[in-house]
Amino acid sequence: MLKILVPVSRSARSLQAVRHAAFLFSERCASEVVLVNVQPPLESTRLEAFYPLSKLRSLEDSYAHAALGRAEQILKDAGVKYSVMIQVGPLVPTIAECAEQTGCDEILLAAPRTDPLHTLVNFFSRSVLNRLLRISRVPVTAVR
Repeated sequence: MLKILVPVSRSARSLQAVRHAAFLFSERCASEVVLVNVQPPLESTRLEAFYPLSKLRSLEDSYAHAALGRAEQILKDAGVKYSVMIQVGPLVPTIAECAEQTGCDEILLAAPRTDPLHTLVNFFSRSVLNRLLRISRVPVTAVR
């Protein structure tokens, strides 16, 4: 059975991948789900001038827990065995590294939108998916 890594953000689309992972667990295709939230490092922003590093870490942690809350509830309700990771760093390399460190067999994420009205969002989400496909040593599956 598979150990699946699911990157979670505050977007509702990332919850589609969480629901699919819960389905795979219920069908006995997955043995465990690892939720990961990657926060950009706040010390590289202008906030560093106004807040101490401890406050920035606290902000990163609160943003991560806000993003993971709904995903955790979905997995709890489905009775899924899961663990949670909060990472700080560049998005794509951190996800790929996380999958290797946790021994995951697959990365499962939401597929980018195909809505022409959201062209800029499409570009960035496709860019994330394409970069992840290029650098990850673990298979990547996109869920619609």
